[in-house]
Parts: sequence; C-alpha cells; structure tokens
Amino acid sequence: MRAARVLGAVLLAGAALASAPFAPALAQAATSSHEVKKGEGLYGIGGKFRYEGVTRFQVVIGIYRANRDVFPEGNINVLKEGQFLRIPSRDEVAAIVPAEASRQWQLLTAKPAPPPAAVAAIKPAPAVKAPAKPSAAFPPAAEVAARRYRDGLALERRGDHQGAFAAYVEAGEAGHGLAQRRLGQIYDKGNTVVQRDYQAALKWYQKAREQGVEMEKPLQRTTPR
Repeated sequence: MRAARVLGAVLLAGAALASAPFAPALAQAATSSHEVKKGEGLYGIGGKFRYEGVTRFQVVIGIYRANRDVFPEGNINVLKEGQFLRIPSRDEVAAIVPAEASRQWQLLTAKPAPPPAAVAAIKPAPAVKAPAKPSAAFPPAAEVAARRYRDGLALERRGDHQGAFAAYVEAGEAGHGLAQRRLGQIYDKGNTVVQRDYQAALKWYQKAREQGVEMEKPLQRTTPR
C-alpha cells in the first residue's frame, strides 16, 4: 500500500515537471508571428495581441512598423491571406507614444484601397469597381471620430486616462468639436498623462470654437510680467 502511494506521488511530480516549461514557451511562440486569415485586417489582428499598459493603436502601429515590407507605400489595405506578420514585443510596442500611434493610424486609414489593376488580379472582373466606394471596414471619418469620442468618455469614467487621451486625440484631429473641447480642458488642468499646457489648451479650445462648440466658461489667465 505504501509503495503504491509513493509511486503515485512520483508519477504526479513527473507530470508536473514535464508540463511546466511549455506554458511560457507556447505563449511566447503565439506572440512571435501571425498568419493572416481570410478577411483579416491590420486593426483586427492588433486586437488579438494585447499587452498590459498599452493601447490597441500602439499594438497596431507596432505591428505595422515591424512589417513595413508587407505594406508597400504604407498601404494597409493590401494584406493577403497566408502572409506572415512579425508581432513585436511589449517593449517595442510600449516605446511608441500613444498619441503618436493614434495620429499614425489616422494617416494610414486615409490611404486609398489598391488601384483597380491590383484588385483585378485577385477578384473577378465585375468587382473591379468596388474600390471606388468606401470600404465597409473603414466607416466615414465623422462616424469614427464620434465613436472614438464616446470611447474616450467611457475610458475616462473607468479611470483609464491614457486610453481616453488617445481616443480624444484621434477624434479631435478628425474634427470632432466635443473631443477638441475635452482636450482643451485636459491641457488646461493637466492630468496623469499630460502636463498642464496653456498654449495647447488654447489651440484645442480654438478648434472647438471653429466647430461651433460653446465653451462652458472662458479661459482666464494673468500674464506674468
């Protein structure tokens, strides 16, 4: 009876030792590369790889920068099924400033879809005219800006000031007046993400006024002599 118990304990310990090293190895392998599946876009792929303390835009831009040869002339609309993308480490992704990642993503999404000649090679002839229409994967700029502003409000309520700031910057640079006013308020007082910056606050307040957004109260500052 005692021998059976000892043998059982030895077998359990051996099983634990055999399985322990593989968990981190699999996790590491899963983040080293990614094979593009049918219908996948860069933004969707970025959502599959989340790192603590970084935004989705940082991850997406990190993947883009690590695979520039896959995106000729910076066009993110040319991903093909079966291509392999290198997935950067958390340190590479975290080194990208959130606001910079948001701005670069906005520029990338503004790039047109591939020309008809390129589309004809992978689609039937009747579908050649499709690129002339807005892609369903990229809604109109105003709609995206409004959604990002709402994202910013939700993130700010949850205490995620970094994520909220990135959302407001994206919406504000796309011309969303309320997001511009909120950025003015953030720079006017400062928070854990940005330092107080009167000039930046004035810039965003002015942009909001140009969109017809009313200010709650005017800025009042005393210029030092």
